[in-house]
Amino acid sequence: MDQDILDCLNDIKGKGSFACSSTEPFIFPALDVEGVGELSYPINKPQAVALIDVAHKAAFGKGSLTIVDNKVRSAWEIDAEKLKFNGDKWEKLIRRILVNIKSDLGIEEDEVAAHLYKMLIYEKGDFFLPHKDSEKEKGMFGTLIIGLPAHHSGGELLVSFDGKQKVIRFDSCCDDSVIPYAAFYSDCDHEIKPLTSGYRVVLIYNLIQKKAGKQIQLEPLQKYVNKLAGLLKADERNPDMTQKIILLGHQYTPENFSAENLKLDDRSRAEALLRAAEQAGYYAKMCLVTSYKAGMPAYDGYGYGYDEEPDEYATMDEVYDESLYVEHWLSEGVPPLGNIRFEEKDLLVPFHLDEGEPIVKESTGYMGNYGPDIMYWYHYGAVILWSAEIHEKLLPEQTAANKLEWIAYYNKHRNQLNEREISLCEIILSGSLDDQHYEKADYNIIIDWLIGENDTSCFRRIGNRLLKEHFLGIDTTHWIKLARFYPMKYLGHIFNEVGQEGNTKIMTHLLSILHALTTLPECSSEVSLCLKALPDYFAKTDLKKDNQPVTTKSLEDLLALEGMFPQKETWVEAMTAILMAPGERSYINMVLLNKVMASKKRTALACKLLLVCHDNLQDRVNNMPQPPADWSRLVPQSKPYAQQWNLLSGFMQSPVQHTFDYRTNMQERKLMESAISSVKADLTMETIKKGSPHTLRITKTQATYKQQFREWQEDTELLKKAAKKVEAFVCQPE
Repeated sequence: MDQDILDCLNDIKGKGSFACSSTEPFIFPALDVEGVGELSYPINKPQAVALIDVAHKAAFGKGSLTIVDNKVRSAWEIDAEKLKFNGDKWEKLIRRILVNIKSDLGIEEDEVAAHLYKMLIYEKGDFFLPHKDSEKEKGMFGTLIIGLPAHHSGGELLVSFDGKQKVIRFDSCCDDSVIPYAAFYSDCDHEIKPLTSGYRVVLIYNLIQKKAGKQIQLEPLQKYVNKLAGLLKADERNPDMTQKIILLGHQYTPENFSAENLKLDDRSRAEALLRAAEQAGYYAKMCLVTSYKAGMPAYDGYGYGYDEEPDEYATMDEVYDESLYVEHWLSEGVPPLGNIRFEEKDLLVPFHLDEGEPIVKESTGYMGNYGPDIMYWYHYGAVILWSAEIHEKLLPEQTAANKLEWIAYYNKHRNQLNEREISLCEIILSGSLDDQHYEKADYNIIIDWLIGENDTSCFRRIGNRLLKEHFLGIDTTHWIKLARFYPMKYLGHIFNEVGQEGNTKIMTHLLSILHALTTLPECSSEVSLCLKALPDYFAKTDLKKDNQPVTTKSLEDLLALEGMFPQKETWVEAMTAILMAPGERSYINMVLLNKVMASKKRTALACKLLLVCHDNLQDRVNNMPQPPADWSRLVPQSKPYAQQWNLLSGFMQSPVQHTFDYRTNMQERKLMESAISSVKADLTMETIKKGSPHTLRITKTQATYKQQFREWQEDTELLKKAAKKVEAFVCQPE
């Protein structure tokens, strides 16, 4: 069966895409129109009206007839004979565009030319119904459209072939200062949607095959798609079936790998596989399959010099490391399956792996005691296909991030899900979504899924556990979205459960959510209940571990909530005691006092906190630090350096000795330096490099006292501001 798939793909001798579009940087076209003169850009309304005045109604071909019918086509046209370009800049642009479209249309080996045919002007309401271009001259195989800068909206070009469609817009050319263009084969159906504003001015070129030979044309893929789909459907019944990893034929760097950049036959073969997978009910995804090899470079008979530059042209002799893996999934289509295990024998490869030059090669010279090595990366374009049955086995084995990526995909396509996919979603969400990998999982997807379900039984069955487990991973915005779809009592139950965990990070997030929920009147009752329970929640936190119960932001949320839902005095007393419990100076000054003094609303908690912080500050100011009475200092208790501190104990305890010269070998000096650096002590060190051995001079300082005095001065200034705030905030009437 696998060989049948490869044989079918081998029969596809693909061209490129049926249509392509891109832009070139703006150049001044220097276009002179008979009866109007040279155009300026962007083309404005007076110029567009002047062009229409010298134009005639655009016709279309119907069999051997040329017809004007505004119900089929409404536009204006000016014949090529009335258009003249001054200079050669425009012709150079045309040559650049031809190089690009030859690659995109898959005709790199053909000689083609672009012959100017018409200028078309569309005004508001103009359009062209679906049609095919007739052959206007010998050798014509396609059409090139180049947009001239003119402000407009609408007028999209829709190109269709073999069941696929591309939508191409020209209306951003003025904003982006570019020249847009599009090209497509003559046997493509295409149409122009109605222009909704402004003027759309384009130049139409006939694409011509310059030399006689096989006619340039697209080959429909549907017959190959049907055959491949049949093979895939038949293989579904194979009990040993796994995912199919099909290598296309060419290598690509990760930076340049895309569906548009596929080379030669790869583009058509990849398209056929993707369409066949959809037809057969398979999942399919494009990616790079990487074969990595590392080894020793081949010996050239002269040896390897330590001072030689790495030779990137060296060939590999002995291979000491190799691996085969999937990377760089394309973003289009379904999500990937990130954890796919396979071996070389599992690949469907129409060529010998690792033959020829790798697309990336690196070589190193000598590194310390290690010899030179060389590394190869073969990056093969590939399509991976897997059946729904295989998908059900593989998806539960993926990382949490990958599982949730699939849940997000299913949520977007909820209306197209079958029973198997709905059941798989429940299996995934009912299992563990703990992320134990480096990639970060997006737990907001859980909210989106529950909203899509809009089912209280699903909430109780699946959502309740997941929301508690991943409470911190879901942002405030998504909690608000959830509150709009489900009764607030459901969320209140979750908040109560997580609040009991005694985690300050959870409390910070909970306060942010509760504050945001006050914008929804229907949530007021549950928000008030949660606020009332806060002292119980905070009482369970481990302040020794978490250091401080609130941040500046969470205190702001707390004060705002209390302002909306005033609490009893016992609540205020309890919360004040909890918030003041750490007693750490920087926390009280920078978090509590900073936020309370900036607050304009006098809530009971804000007033109480201000008074208590003021008293705490007053106590600190009343105890001005004093300089040490003498030079004696406490001897640090540091077991790893007990010997060093024992040596220094006499010096440290001496009330008069200010310096100590430690003259010894470098190793002992380094140990002493490490001992002093490992503790907070009022000591400085200096190496005196006179004599041998050198001397480490250790000097006592008053650094601790000076730091304490600076802090006291800061507290004194802050106390003055706090006293004024107390007078304004507490003593004066509201």
